[in-house]
Amino acid sequence: MNSLNLNLQRERIILGLLLFGFILIAARAFYVQVVMADFLATEGNKRQVRNLEQAAPRGQIVDRNGALLALSTPVASVWVDPKTLKNYPEATRVLARELSLSEVTLSQRVNANSERRFLFVQRAILPDLAARIERLGLPGVYIKEEYKRYYPHGESVAHVVGYTDVDDKGQDGVEYIYDGWLSGKDGRRQIIKDLEGRVVQFVKDIEIAQPGKQLQLSIDKDIQYFAHRALKEVMVKHQAKAAGLVVLDAKTGEILAWVNQPGFNPNNRAQIQGEGIRNRVISSLIEPGSTIKPFVVAKALDLGVTKTSEVINTSPGYMNVQGHMISDAVNYGRLTVGEIIQKSSNVGIANIARRLSAEQQWSLFNSLGFAQDLGLFLPGEVSGHLRHHSEWMRVDQVSSSFGYGFNINLMQLAHAYLVFANQGQLPPLSLLKIEQAPKMKPVISAQSAQQVLTMMEMVTQRGGTATEARIEGYRVAGKTGTVHKAKAGTYQQNEYLAMFVGLVPASRPELVMAVLVDQPSRGLYGGGNVAAPVFQEVMQHALRLRNIDPDGALK
Repeated sequence: MNSLNLNLQRERIILGLLLFGFILIAARAFYVQVVMADFLATEGNKRQVRNLEQAAPRGQIVDRNGALLALSTPVASVWVDPKTLKNYPEATRVLARELSLSEVTLSQRVNANSERRFLFVQRAILPDLAARIERLGLPGVYIKEEYKRYYPHGESVAHVVGYTDVDDKGQDGVEYIYDGWLSGKDGRRQIIKDLEGRVVQFVKDIEIAQPGKQLQLSIDKDIQYFAHRALKEVMVKHQAKAAGLVVLDAKTGEILAWVNQPGFNPNNRAQIQGEGIRNRVISSLIEPGSTIKPFVVAKALDLGVTKTSEVINTSPGYMNVQGHMISDAVNYGRLTVGEIIQKSSNVGIANIARRLSAEQQWSLFNSLGFAQDLGLFLPGEVSGHLRHHSEWMRVDQVSSSFGYGFNINLMQLAHAYLVFANQGQLPPLSLLKIEQAPKMKPVISAQSAQQVLTMMEMVTQRGGTATEARIEGYRVAGKTGTVHKAKAGTYQQNEYLAMFVGLVPASRPELVMAVLVDQPSRGLYGGGNVAAPVFQEVMQHALRLRNIDPDGALK
């Protein structure tokens, strides 16, 4: 009896324990499957579900006619999880072989970063190679889709368009100032990876990638090409230190071409350094020399202190102003106002300038935008320096009338010449294509602008300083400038800047071009025989490309 009771008691204890165990298991199951379900699912997803970044391409940059100047091409980058890859030496060996890398070097990099979870191995590889590596399923090895910027016209448009860095962010030129407009917005995808980190399933798009927006420039890539070619040729022909060229639409202020030498190819990162990347058209300061004379004459005509019919005696070919000698190349004797521009007489323009007050002359330069921001917002721009008229002595005013004693950049000079194409009014510059006429600022009277434009035609005719700027079938107006370079406050006797600024067709100007050749060194150094031929070469192509009709035969 006691034995039977003992067995029953034992069975009840065992049954109780079993029931208690089942209750614990059920409770745990309820806790795990119901109470902790969301938490555990989240933790599981952290180990298997990933959000994969999807790169978005930058917007295209096109010229005024829609030709591509910059586009993004798909590439890929290989990155690894060193903490995982360090445990798979065979995977490291295979990866090194596929990427043509040293196995020893790659292993050292992985081991040196063994506690990190991210390390780029190679950037911007071809998509085919990336796909092949991805198919290998190497543990801890991943592919990131990216884009690389490509510039179809290379060096030709480099200083205008600029370039991006390895992460596709704008670093210079248009790429930099419009980076926010051109940059796309990356997307995100949810994927599932296996225990070795391989993608096994695409889940959903969390955020769709949005490409950057297209940007249309005012540049004409064909005019740009001929300008680039001509500048390279003049650099070789005259063994020059540097050169710059600008072509503007005379009516709208749109920049049609903008070239610097030396240059660089933005597709070759090894060239993105040194003097080649310097945007000299806006970053090099120059004393504009005799190219300023037409503006002073126009102001004098406006104020009535001279007339087109006036004859000025420039004999004996030199004059003294406050102890400073001002001279001409030869004694020109008696010159009309037009001949002063044609012959580029310093003595003649000095006689006219002395009839203006310092304030009147300074106000002219200021209204032309000299030593002021161009409104283009490009990096590297320097505005120059124009002292206030209250600081001028008489000699300062006179010397500034033929372009000494202040400095500007080449783009400011080209911009100022638009007043002669727009009846004395100055439109703003634009690096973007515009669809409607811009608002203009009056600077000089329409009558004075036209009178001086006619005088500047004499510069390219027989007896003028720029006969090599003539273009068959077209009337050409312009002005040369030959300036001694200044170093450490002293003018160098054998180092020059050769310049020419021209308008064509002179009867109804549609194009303005400014050319600068820095330090030509093969015997010729004048604006008329160094810079003017570049104008002729480029402008005849520009006239053809723009379908501009001739307005007169060459005489």
